[in-house]
Amino acid sequence: MQASPEDRLEYPDKPRRSPVPLLVVVVLILALVYWFLPGDLGDDVLPEPVAPTVPDVPAAPERPVAADIPPAAPPPVVAADPQPAGAAPEAPPAPPPPLAKADSDAELRETLTVADPAGALAPLLVEDHLVDRGAALIDSLSQGLVLRKLLPLRQPPGSFTVREVQGITYVDEAGFARYDAYAGAIAALDTEVLAAAFHRARPLLESAYAELGYPADDLDNALISVLDRVLATPELREPQSLVKVEAVYRYADPELEALSPLQKQLLRMGPKNAATVRAQAGALRAALLGQ
Repeated sequence: MQASPEDRLEYPDKPRRSPVPLLVVVVLILALVYWFLPGDLGDDVLPEPVAPTVPDVPAAPERPVAADIPPAAPPPVVAADPQPAGAAPEAPPAPPPPLAKADSDAELRETLTVADPAGALAPLLVEDHLVDRGAALIDSLSQGLVLRKLLPLRQPPGSFTVREVQGITYVDEAGFARYDAYAGAIAALDTEVLAAAFHRARPLLESAYAELGYPADDLDNALISVLDRVLATPELREPQSLVKVEAVYRYADPELEALSPLQKQLLRMGPKNAATVRAQAGALRAALLGQ
């Protein structure tokens, strides 16, 4: 389930439809990550590419260095009511047992449903093996990739359109509204509950991450790097020109075109919606790091 370096995100000239397969998300995230990127993207995400027939395969985007997520802080100690003289002291409540993998899907569905009042994660939560999917999702998103097979993404209303101004092609800004509901669902996520869900499932997620061939204790860095990528996405205050290359549109600005697919997908939501996603990414990052 490790991310493929060929997964790219570009601008299709015409809508492309693909079946709805399977973070996070997310997730977290929302995974978590798609815990951070739930919702409808549909035609704006290219289908998974066929394996290349040439040996030159671009390397996956490098994952930035990221902070460690500390262990969850213990719950605050609540002063006990005074006991009658001679009464045995009350024993503190026992911590919950470790989350077993066999029980993880049911518990995570329940927890993430609480964190998701808008139902943004619902398509993901009907799937099984959420821990394994979450680890693979964190892996792919930490590299800046968006893998359709890991995210149950549906199509937003309408389709991608462009406009021409004095012979220059731009993204049609009217299309940003297609993502309003998507951004609103992300804004409704309870980042504190998501962070608690991560800590609860962390040992299982680390084990699943190790099965992908990584050191288990790198999982937290990978997750934070997802949020850091979102936060580092440029804020576009002016319309950006596009160039058509065969059947797809690309940014004319090479610096924007060099962004990761995850970041370019965020830009396609428009400045207002992208700011909403950045704010939630920052809130989740702070919750995970105990800030």
